[in-house]
Formats: sequence, structure tokens, C-alpha cells
Amino acid sequence: MLSAQAQLAFEKEPYLDKTHVAIQWEDVAACVEPFLESVRCELSGQSQSFIAELSEISAYALSGQGKLLRPAVFALCGFSSGSFNEYAVKAATVVEMIHLASLIHDDVIDEAETRRKQPTLSRRWGNRTAVLLGDCILSQAAFLSLHLGNQDVSHKLLSSARCVCIGETLQSLHADKVPTLEGYFKMIALKTGELFALAAELGALFAGASAQRALELRQYGLALGTSYQIYDDCVDIFSTEQFSGKSLGTDLSSGKQTLPVLLLLQEANTMEQRQISTILGNGALERGSQLLPFLKKYSILESCISTAQSEMGVAFQIADSLPASEAQQGLTKLLQFLSQQFEKLQSQ
Repeated sequence: MLSAQAQLAFEKEPYLDKTHVAIQWEDVAACVEPFLESVRCELSGQSQSFIAELSEISAYALSGQGKLLRPAVFALCGFSSGSFNEYAVKAATVVEMIHLASLIHDDVIDEAETRRKQPTLSRRWGNRTAVLLGDCILSQAAFLSLHLGNQDVSHKLLSSARCVCIGETLQSLHADKVPTLEGYFKMIALKTGELFALAAELGALFAGASAQRALELRQYGLALGTSYQIYDDCVDIFSTEQFSGKSLGTDLSSGKQTLPVLLLLQEANTMEQRQISTILGNGALERGSQLLPFLKKYSILESCISTAQSEMGVAFQIADSLPASEAQQGLTKLLQFLSQQFEKLQSQ
């Protein structure tokens, strides 16, 4: 059941399905599944673009990619089933490769052992090999971006790759420090929001949308990406490994200051802040469970949900302004899907 605070926020948002009909990922991506299958094939091909000795590890890194969320946003912002070309597929593949390279590096930094219910690449092949393979994928993505027949698209892809790297570096540089909320949102806009924003913008541009429409959809992607990062922050603290399929508590162990921690430190009194800081710095594996009494006292999960819903509200308004189509409905269902993931967190 939702708390009173979260229920009030839920009822205020027009994009949510008040009937509580479960939105499955297939409901979101059905109309663009042919595009996603083309991206899967392209990723498989890219995994074979390295020398033979790297074929096994690169295939492991570029296969089993999950939902292909960013390519799905790309497609939903520009296409209905079948209306895409090979350059669009390659551009969406580059976006996904940049994302996958960042995940490999994240897992090394966080010492994560599982992702998508499988051993991380670093667990199987070691940190050194994982870092270098992540670099290989990132450089291959950059190489592929130069062969799309459009210099402006290449520039946008490489610029976004730089943004992601800057955002990740900022997060590492400020580990164990308490940033302002403004600093936090700046960081996640770079490391997470940027690729969602780029996917949405490029999807629109490849479909021949106006520059104004492409910029509007870029804002959709940025708001969605921000909401998604808040969800990921919450999963690390409030979820279970069985539900999430990946190692949890890694943000806390690596010193990342995520939204739940920032809001908790903002709400807690001086004595509690000292206790919380001690827990965060003690290195104990149980630090997440040790924080739970404080998190519950101040309804931190509900506050995170409220923040994410504000971002999703921005995205909904943009989706609602689009001409009616299966893809437009998919953009709205994507917001409903993410909101329901937050609800599942509350039920754990």
C-alpha cells in the first residue's frame, strides 16, 4: 500500500493509470520491437568487431542488454513500427554502447558482483580487463559514430559520451562529500539524463521532426532520465537483490551521495546527522539496514517518489502534446511503467 503522502502525489499525477492495471515492458515497446531487434543484431555484430581473442568477453558485455531502454526511447520519439533506416539503428546502438561501457566501469568502481542476475564482467574477468574492455567499447562507439553520414549526429553522440564521462568523474571526485541538491541534479543530468535526452532528440531528428520538436523531446528524455536515476538510487537502498537482479548497497559502499542520503541528511537533526555520518563511514556491510530506521522516520522513499513524479510530470506534458499514435502512447506508458516500479519498491 502507498503511504498517505505517496498516495496524494500519485493521485495528483494525470499520467498514472489510476486503475492499477499493470503496465508490462512489452506494453511500452510493442510498436518499436522491430527496431529494438535490429539494435540487438547490430550490438551482436559490434561485439565481433574486435580481434578474435576478445570475442567472448565482448559478446558477454554486449549481449543480454536488458530492455534496451535508451534505444526504445529513441524509437518511440521518432518512429512507428518499421519506419527507420540503418543509420538510425546504428545511432541508437552507439547510445547503448556508451551506456554499457559506463556500466562496466561502474561495476568495477562499485565492486559489484551481479547485474541482471548474472556475474558482472569484472567478477568473471577481473577489474583490469573489465576497465580496458569498457574502454574498447567506448572507443568502438566513437568510431561507429563517425560513420553515420551526418556530422551533426556524430558531434552530438561524441559530446554526450563526454558528458557521461564528466558526470561519472564528478561523482567519483566528490565521493564521501555531501553535495548540494543542485550539485546532485547537475551530476545525474550529465551521467544519466544526457543519454536519455540524446536518444529522444536523435529519434526525433532521424524521423524528420522540426528542431523545436526535437528539443521538446530532448526535455522529455532528460526528465525521464532524471526520474530513472532517482529510481536507481532508491533501489540501491530500499530494494532486494532478488527483486533487482543486481548487487545492492554499492552506492553506499563506494561513497556515492545519492538522493535518499542527501534528503535524509537534510531532514535529520544535528545528533542524527552525526549518527548517519558514522554509519556511512563505518564500512559495515549492514550500513543500509542501519540507515533504515532514519529513512523510515523521515519518509525518505516517499520524498524521492514525489521528486521523481515532478520530473515525470514534465515528461508527461511533453508526451501529451504529441500527435496521437502508438509511439506517443508508448511514451506515456513508459512513465506509467516507471511509476509502477516505484510502487513495487514501497511494497517490499
